[in-house]
Amino acid sequence: MKISHILKKENAGIPNCTECGGTGIVLQEIVENSRIPRLSVCLCVREHCYVCPANGKSPYLVYDEESDRMLPCFCHQGRIILGKIESRINKSNIPPKYVYKFLESVDLKGSDALSLLAAHDWARDLIENFNDMSKSPQGMYLTGAPGTGKTLLACIILNELILRYGIECRYAKINKDFLSALRNTYQKDSTFYGQEKNIEEEFADVEVLVIDDFGVQKDTDWANSKLYDLIDARYEKQKLTLLTSNQPLIDWKEKGEGRVYSRLCEMAKEIKLECPDYRLKFLNAQR
Repeated sequence: MKISHILKKENAGIPNCTECGGTGIVLQEIVENSRIPRLSVCLCVREHCYVCPANGKSPYLVYDEESDRMLPCFCHQGRIILGKIESRINKSNIPPKYVYKFLESVDLKGSDALSLLAAHDWARDLIENFNDMSKSPQGMYLTGAPGTGKTLLACIILNELILRYGIECRYAKINKDFLSALRNTYQKDSTFYGQEKNIEEEFADVEVLVIDDFGVQKDTDWANSKLYDLIDARYEKQKLTLLTSNQPLIDWKEKGEGRVYSRLCEMAKEIKLECPDYRLKFLNAQR
């Protein structure tokens, strides 16, 4: 899969290269001893390393006698861009099996699920218009049975935003990555002891946040209070929030959490996926 149309436009390769389109970066979908794809500098960039004194090694500089100083070698910009992308992907916490999956990774051929097509179109519109200042990006509350592709679609949006715009993104499971992290701050033997406020601010401030498995947490006063505080903080800061859940949005109102329901109605568009187990279809396609 070629990703030159997805990458943030920074010319770091040969302009007319048919593989990278001048971006200097390509996607390797088949990686030896790994099921996870990865990005690499294109051959049009890498081939210069065979004769360059820097030999493709950091900090990608070569000594110039005429100016008597170190100057960037040919691969410098491409490798710096690659490093920044990899750093953002690592910080995003996207599950490995969803890393570097894009809209084009979703096979819509023969799909008889109108809800999947609608969700895909909504995601494309969000991604392509993210930097349009005349539009305010709306979040998503994606519901459906397990295996319908909710998490995949949410992570696709993160991948595309990171590569297209260099956006700071974060994926979090509601229990494991958020509520459990907060509980650990109360444990004196934890490295996060006393850092509850810092963790709350980290989740509230990230530009785009995916909250996965929303609704599986225990309905305690503490948990619901922390969730409302997070959602309310992101609402006030106008940060894009994407949520996946097996429960419809109205459930929050019916179980007495009207504050959460009200905020989410303002922040996110509810989309229900009604289709076969997409997880099995996606995994079988990778084999």
